[in-house]
Amino acid sequence: MDADPQEIIDAGDRLLAEYPELFTEQYETNTRLVQRLVGVDSFRIRTRLTGYITRKKRTGNGTQR
Repeated sequence: MDADPQEIIDAGDRLLAEYPELFTEQYETNTRLVQRLVGVDSFRIRTRLTGYITRKKRTGNGTQR
């Protein structure tokens, strides 16, 4: 399964909007959350999604709008 960058961004933004208090700046914590919340079998997509969410939280852009 392959996802283009815009799909990763959309999915990450959707998760951050739905669960803003769950995600942290810690990659390992976010990995477990993404694995639990998203039913994706692809390691690569989960990793990209987790990285996107973690970067958003670390830069302060992952806050609720």
